[in-house]
Amino acid sequence: MEGTNSVEDTNPVEGTNSVGPNALVSIIMPVYNQWAYTKECLAAIHRYTPENHEVIVVNNGSTDETLVSLQNLPMVKRLDNDHNEGFPKACNQGMAMARGDTLVILNNDVVVSHNWLKNLLHCLYADDRHGAVGPVTNWVSGGQCRAQPYDTLERFHSFAEQYNHTDSTRWDYALRLVGFCLVLRKSVYEQVGGFDEQFGRGNFEDDDYCLRVRRAGYKLVVAGDTYVHHHGSITNRADVGFAQLLQGNQARFVHKWGVNPWYSVFTREDLADLVPPVKRVLDVGCACGGLGLTLKNRGVAEVAGIELDPAAAVDARTVLDDVWVGDASSLSLPRPPGWYEALVFADVLEHMVDPLAALVHLLTYLKPGGVVVASIPNVGHISVLQGLLNGTWTYQSAGVLDRTHLRFFTLVEMQRLLNEAGLTLEFVGMVQDVTPEQEQFLTFLSTAVESQHLDSQGPSLPDRCRTVQYYLRARKAFAAVKGEVPVG
Repeated sequence: MEGTNSVEDTNPVEGTNSVGPNALVSIIMPVYNQWAYTKECLAAIHRYTPENHEVIVVNNGSTDETLVSLQNLPMVKRLDNDHNEGFPKACNQGMAMARGDTLVILNNDVVVSHNWLKNLLHCLYADDRHGAVGPVTNWVSGGQCRAQPYDTLERFHSFAEQYNHTDSTRWDYALRLVGFCLVLRKSVYEQVGGFDEQFGRGNFEDDDYCLRVRRAGYKLVVAGDTYVHHHGSITNRADVGFAQLLQGNQARFVHKWGVNPWYSVFTREDLADLVPPVKRVLDVGCACGGLGLTLKNRGVAEVAGIELDPAAAVDARTVLDDVWVGDASSLSLPRPPGWYEALVFADVLEHMVDPLAALVHLLTYLKPGGVVVASIPNVGHISVLQGLLNGTWTYQSAGVLDRTHLRFFTLVEMQRLLNEAGLTLEFVGMVQDVTPEQEQFLTFLSTAVESQHLDSQGPSLPDRCRTVQYYLRARKAFAAVKGEVPVG
């Protein structure tokens, strides 16, 4: 998620809490079996970490050779649990033992390389607002994932030697950091506390922790100038109950915070790509602020949001410039007419009782010539047509027939909505998703339609039926509106 606007460009606060060059760093590694990966991880730390550090391994009741092997490594501090206490508790035990001013939570299936810790420490202490940072890697969910341009660990280290050079233009602010390699100030840990142990063996404890760090007033930073290798959830992949664990911990997170840790933090680079270079954007239905944060990382100076869900709005306020809670179709904003250069509706219009009225109302705040960017599900998708032919219209927890949708659109009706609001459509993009069986049915359906000489508007019938979602960009007329302010 590299952007044109570096973290250092956003009014940094000079680091008054920076640590000295010889300050101790505590590397905390919970382990449960998988000694071969632990051994590899420890070897990489030893080889590529010249900084002053201690390694604390919390052995979570391993039944392989882990315990015996660790006993032969006197330079490693060790805590042995009788059984698997889970990742969150093991991290807490390790942090309680730590003597360093900086804490590193490190999975045992991570391989570090050249300059890894030097770069991460530089990022963490470059600004007093930076509470936690994380590197990029080959295997992880979310914005820290990058392509893997190597096929062996030897080639990884050669790649990292060229890649891992401090460059603040490759830092981005984030809503979340994944706990495979999480670097934080000891002072942040002392203020926020440890990981929430209700998440048991793990998953979503890092989402929870990152949310708490942001709500304490700190920033999370993805250090895009630092690449580590991640074998990828080795312990969890060996757990036959992993899927059930994931589902249960997601429910715990929702119960605790009132927001979905997946749906509400989407960064939506796809929609951000459609927003032209501007200075002020209003994100309608901003959720927890993921899309707005993406825009800010790309150089947008001011991003404000409107959100109906108060719980999500609390989170969004940690990353956006302003967030207002209420019904977007009637909410009066403390901004003059024409203030914003772009309005964004990311899967929002279909949730509104009267999307036309909402558009017309909010266009007051859009400057002449400004753009509206929207993503809208396509009710003409083949899955919906098949359901109708089978006599069904079954609502689902997500997708085109999401049970929270109030309005349904084909491309023609989307165009009509924008035109009636006074906008001129200038771009249509399609997200297509079909199964082989649906593609086969489409071939039959297309033949039947052609034989009836039915009128087809816009894209071909197969393209329309393959499309699960449309991206649209429309422009407001340049006619002057009294009281609207120019963007300087």
